[in-house]
Amino acid sequence: MDRRRTIQFDSLKNQYSWRRIKYLFVVNTRKNAIFPLFVMFGLLVVFTMVGMNAYWLGLFDPDSLQAEGISNDYDGSFWDSLYWSLKHLLDPGAFSEDYSASTGIVLFALLNTLVGFIILGGIIGFVSNWIQSSMEELRRGGSAVHEFNHIVILGWNRKVISILRFFEALKQKQPVVILANTDIGKVSEEVRLVERDFKHVSVMPQHGSPTLATELNRVAITDSRAIIMLADEETVSQQQSKDIPTIKTLMQLENLSWPSGKPNSVVEITDKENVDIADIATKSKVPIVSSSDFVSKTLVQCARYQGYSEIYSELFSFGQTEFVIKSVAGFENKYFGQVAHAFEDSILLGVSWVEEKNGVERRTAILNPEPDYELFDDEELIILTAPQNEPVGQSMPENEPQPMMEVLPYQRAVFNNVLILGWNASILDIVREFNGHAVDKVKIKIVSSHEETIARRGLDQLSQEGLQNIEVDYQSADSTSRTVLGSLNINTYDDIIVLADESNETSDPDSRTVLTLLMLRELKDKKPEDFPTTTAEFYDQDARQLCSDTPLTDAVISPEFVSMQLTQLARQPVLDKIYRELLGAGGIEIALRPVELYVPLDQECTFADLITATQQVNEIAFGLFVKEGSAAQKLKLNPHNTETFSFQTGDLVSVLAQQVYS
Repeated sequence: MDRRRTIQFDSLKNQYSWRRIKYLFVVNTRKNAIFPLFVMFGLLVVFTMVGMNAYWLGLFDPDSLQAEGISNDYDGSFWDSLYWSLKHLLDPGAFSEDYSASTGIVLFALLNTLVGFIILGGIIGFVSNWIQSSMEELRRGGSAVHEFNHIVILGWNRKVISILRFFEALKQKQPVVILANTDIGKVSEEVRLVERDFKHVSVMPQHGSPTLATELNRVAITDSRAIIMLADEETVSQQQSKDIPTIKTLMQLENLSWPSGKPNSVVEITDKENVDIADIATKSKVPIVSSSDFVSKTLVQCARYQGYSEIYSELFSFGQTEFVIKSVAGFENKYFGQVAHAFEDSILLGVSWVEEKNGVERRTAILNPEPDYELFDDEELIILTAPQNEPVGQSMPENEPQPMMEVLPYQRAVFNNVLILGWNASILDIVREFNGHAVDKVKIKIVSSHEETIARRGLDQLSQEGLQNIEVDYQSADSTSRTVLGSLNINTYDDIIVLADESNETSDPDSRTVLTLLMLRELKDKKPEDFPTTTAEFYDQDARQLCSDTPLTDAVISPEFVSMQLTQLARQPVLDKIYRELLGAGGIEIALRPVELYVPLDQECTFADLITATQQVNEIAFGLFVKEGSAAQKLKLNPHNTETFSFQTGDLVSVLAQQVYS
């Protein structure tokens, strides 16, 4: 009985030992993917040594040497034994060459051949599995990134493609890594379609959560040159705000160590109410772009100034102009109006300086200061110039007086009645923006098929905010319907804004915008007199091109505009204060004025004369909308001061000016 128990115990012990070995193999394989390869090479070494023992059974005796597969060409000892043993492990066919050898040697050869099958099978299986796993990891976007000085985009939405195009426009070699918790197949396919036209930007999409420190380290974020954080589209259907993961990522970045210093960063926040939270998370160190707030400001400015979108696109893209911050050295104690004439190939827009408050350095920017603003040595100049140009100021006589020119007052068309067609996340901010610009009561009618209870709940929120200058009326109806549009008395409105309508999940917003504009064209054909100006929002530039023969007077490609700002801020965070100053209600704005307010028509004058005239009403001229022959008006930013013009009726000058309210 005791003997039976002992045998049973030994059997269980052996069974446990094999299970333990198998478990250790699995554990070590999970820890180190190449562990099985080490095991295979270990077995190869062990059984090579085992096979070499055939030497003691007469491997090199005269009788054995008669076999085709046995020879003593090297030393008839160690090296020939090693070669013979290793050959049988790596070449199973070598066993057939041992015919006529002794039984013991044949048995050693058979053992090595059988073990060789296992070792070779294991190595081939490992290599095959390793290649397959590597390809699968590549498809999953789970590989480690070994880049330096690259751009990291955290999150995925329709703005990513525009951002990639803007970096390509810089014509500089630039790797870009995208880390998003989005279907990697979708991301890779969209990137592939645009990347095939790229010559300078290489893109590596990666799948993972930007809120995890391990994933951030995997994309080598501490070695990056810039970080762009976007609201991820994958959170659209979730109950929480799309900004919550972004704010978590901001907090995670604050906890990382940055051996080479923190790179330039910029973050997109979709909901204006979350901007303050994001600002706290970043300790006010990272520029924040509120996409809905930005789009609403741009749409309202386009409604107020037809042609604004073209100015903005040219001013903030990577084309013919760029903003430069230059030391005030050489112009200390001089007046801003004087220094503006010192740069013949650039436009002086304002001044900037860095001040410290509560241990935090903050940059302050003032655009369009008074001409008699005195410059100090701790300030910097904000200059609009050509790319790669180094603005050089010319010397000028002390206190040179500028000639006085007669400037006529500007009368802004009043907006009392505005029609908004469609509904998306920017709608409430648009209403707030109109309130910020209005002095008299402005009536806004909103028509959309958005769920009425949700829409009215949002409008009730506006009522609670006490918007004094706005009266809002909501109508639940299909804004693409001919019947609905025909019943709206379109010609009674001062302006129409057609939003990229997200109220209908089954149809593309741009398709609805195009359809609405076609319906408006039909209405304008029936009654062309006094038809209101029409501003539209698009998500794609191609859809905009379809609407050339419609009442459209200005358009905003909202993802492209936001992407433009994000890309610029990722390169130059100092521009954040300039953008805020330009887009806020109250303060300084980009405006378009008839050129005859400043200089006579049909008379030759230089752009410097126009700068002098605009200075007299505390404005800064920085561009023109002029006709060239029979062609349509063309935007020309940053003309040379000495360039001569003879202006015609309809020509416009773009200026930085104090806002004129509706």
